[in-house]
Amino acid sequence: MKAGKEMAILIFVIAVLVFYITSEKGDKTHYELPAIEALNRDDISGIKLLRDDSEILMIRKNNTWLAGPREYPADTSLITKMLDTVSGIRLTALASESRNYALYELDAKKQIVVEVLKGDSLLRKLTIGKPASSYNHTFVLLDDDYRVYHAEGNIRNDFDKSLTDLRDKKVLTIQEEISQVTIRKGNDELNLVRAVAPVSVDVSEENEQQKADDRGPQWTTADGKPVKSGEVDDILKTLSSLVCDSFIEEKLKEDLPSSVYTVTVQGSKTYSLSFFEKEDDKYPALSSESAYPFLLSSWKAEKIMKDPEKLLE
Repeated sequence: MKAGKEMAILIFVIAVLVFYITSEKGDKTHYELPAIEALNRDDISGIKLLRDDSEILMIRKNNTWLAGPREYPADTSLITKMLDTVSGIRLTALASESRNYALYELDAKKQIVVEVLKGDSLLRKLTIGKPASSYNHTFVLLDDDYRVYHAEGNIRNDFDKSLTDLRDKKVLTIQEEISQVTIRKGNDELNLVRAVAPVSVDVSEENEQQKADDRGPQWTTADGKPVKSGEVDDILKTLSSLVCDSFIEEKLKEDLPSSVYTVTVQGSKTYSLSFFEKEDDKYPALSSESAYPFLLSSWKAEKIMKDPEKLLE
């Protein structure tokens, strides 16, 4: 009788424990993630980044993205990453309902608030905190939901940008064959043209012409003197897709003094690049293809700023 009573109590205790464990497990996993409708990227005309101490608005005008109050041309690759994230954000898990936002760097001092706009209308609000320890997810708040979620991917870096970061730093692009180059350094000037090399007096005209055809047009001075064509080609290669280090904020082109070095190249149009006295291992510079003064690191600038005399054979 006693043994049967003890067995019944034991079975009851086990049943209570099983119920408690299964109900606790169910409470932790039984929730539904918000259904998030994908945004049409063509509807997005603005992205606003809000930090504790700053606000940056990027807007789309005539299919071109512009950043900041002065509407600087924006870096297309960075904008594309942002659009990819905000239009198709994917939540993978509920992380917390405690409202302890500082733990996830979702408090006012550390959060990045992203507002996605269509004209003046708010399409989506995404508040971004720190990445999870695995860096496969990021803690976020969505719209006015107080709960903290895991968003797929380490997305904070895509939005953790200053206005300087967001500006398009490509200051010169040349996608055509260049026929003339003029280099000015101080009072020295060197004019170069691309032409078929002259026929040598020591070689038959037919053989020399064949060599010239095989070699293609070469760089010479305007009066026919040979130059180091490889170095001229290296200058043009650097100029063909020139990216600056940063822009000189609060300065206009006319605010810079006289240049110390200028290279001008001629194709179907004229391109020019001017350098000014070096400051802290960077050269202030101006490009005919950019409205804003900028800085080039000395190693990059000096790939272009060849001494005219040293280009001669």
